[in-house]
Amino acid sequence: MTLPVHSRRLRLLAAAALLPFLLAGCGRGEATPGDPVSAPHVLRISWTPSEEEPERLARWDGFVGYLERRLGMPVELIQTGNYGAKIEAMRARKIEVCTLPPFSYVIARTKTPVEPMIVRGEPEGSPALYRSILVVPAASPLQSMDDVKAHAGELTLAWVDPASASGHLVPRAYLETLGLVPERDFRQVVFTLSHLASVMTAKAAKVDLAAVTSNGLERFIREGRVDREDLRVLWASESIVTDVTVIRGDLPEEFKARVRAAWLEFRTAEPQLWAAFARGFPDPSSIWVPVQDADFDNLREIARRLEHLRLLE
Repeated sequence: MTLPVHSRRLRLLAAAALLPFLLAGCGRGEATPGDPVSAPHVLRISWTPSEEEPERLARWDGFVGYLERRLGMPVELIQTGNYGAKIEAMRARKIEVCTLPPFSYVIARTKTPVEPMIVRGEPEGSPALYRSILVVPAASPLQSMDDVKAHAGELTLAWVDPASASGHLVPRAYLETLGLVPERDFRQVVFTLSHLASVMTAKAAKVDLAAVTSNGLERFIREGRVDREDLRVLWASESIVTDVTVIRGDLPEEFKARVRAAWLEFRTAEPQLWAAFARGFPDPSSIWVPVQDADFDNLREIARRLEHLRLLE
């Protein structure tokens, strides 16, 4: 699907698509660690189009306008590809801010200077949490993860994106605790590249097992894309901190503080614009709350247990 361009601020940044290649640390970016960095004249924010919510670009226009007024500088949305492309763009100093799934942030932190700014949170101020789930079509004969283990060689497994926490890395770590290496033990493993695609593929029984995010599935049910009875959940992970908005860590401290404050003050400074923006959240009652690097330590432990990927080396 081609997204309508509502914003004059949207530009395209060409970048490679594969996370392992981008995170190889091969130094192809423009930046050299240790180079002096000054505050940018333009704040560049990563933008990734989504078939799940094409109208969100219009909502971002209001937020970009607010940022320009609040920071007194031009703001551009820079179109990037998948999570790996965002990380590479940060490392090459092509963008200053992006939003990453939590596992992608953990990986990025080992490869390039990024700092967490905010996450979606509850009205009382705590970070929003979600779970990774493994789902099967309603009519599937699979009734438990023991059944999955026993019949893995006959099954097709759907992941979302290579760097997705709930759609790949967290459930992969769980499968490895069962002694299952997906590429070795399942009949076929596929990447759908979106949670909606994984949900719809599982609903249509085109795959036997799919990893998706719990809050995404709830949103698709609310939107009428699927019925609760279309899928069954065989496994759910422990709670995971939601996607995190990060800023380049090599920028001046004063500039990073101004940008962080602008994000956190958007809700109270522009309540009407915020209300329109928040409609795109899985839970529209969510707010933005500050987050610390230590909030992702549980995912670091999971990453270290992923023996076949060696993510944090």
